[in-house]
Amino acid sequence: MKKIFTTLTVLAVVSLSAQNLLTNPSFESDLEGWAAGPTSSYTAPEVVSGNSQDGDKHVAYIAATATTGFFQNVPVTEGESYTISFWYKASGDDTDARIWSIFRDAEGAGVYTTDATEEDPFRTNNGYLPTATEWTFHTATMPAGTGAVSLDVAFRAYTGGNAAFDNIKAGVEGSMGVTDMNNFADQVKMNTVVTNKLTLVLPERATVNIYTMEGRLVSSNRVDNGGSIDTSAMAKGVYVVKVTNGYATTTQKIVKK
Repeated sequence: MKKIFTTLTVLAVVSLSAQNLLTNPSFESDLEGWAAGPTSSYTAPEVVSGNSQDGDKHVAYIAATATTGFFQNVPVTEGESYTISFWYKASGDDTDARIWSIFRDAEGAGVYTTDATEEDPFRTNNGYLPTATEWTFHTATMPAGTGAVSLDVAFRAYTGGNAAFDNIKAGVEGSMGVTDMNNFADQVKMNTVVTNKLTLVLPERATVNIYTMEGRLVSSNRVDNGGSIDTSAMAKGVYVVKVTNGYATTTQKIVKK
């Protein structure tokens, strides 16, 4: 059967494309650049291979036995606003994980833009990250207060919870803005008539979800360039394929014969 490859249509064009202040943001070098803490009783997360949001590795706490966490400290400039973005999974009792990032002065003391944690998105507004069984994107922005010279990009997991993190970015808000993602859409192609497999051309690893026309998810996979998804068990009909790299999302209809 002749395969027809088609370019997808962009539905979202947000990209945090600026220079990332973090070392080893996707844990491909295990925990290089990251450490348990900043509280001394915290333990480092486990490095996990496979089923990652970006690359081959991510980090996770499995059934945490106490409040714990990890962090990386990066330099900042007083008065600048900074954006932290990341992907996570969290499951347990809805009090499983949070971002808990803090600006610090030259002596290492905390510099809080606001004394009210409920108003601080770098401390999850004193709440927890919503439960998520699939990789979920989260972003927060805060200005560096008076005297701030560094930022702990920090995450916590809580007793009994499971929490995973991947593809973490931190940078100046002005340089972490919206950029044109048309190139992503131009480079994503697939065969729109399928029998036993859907084959994709991708500029980078992406999440590929297949939905029925009624919106029911029938397949979810992380796919590399040139990768394929087994569609042999899918019923004949028309489906919607949604492809995302985390910042741009594109969709295309396919026909299963």
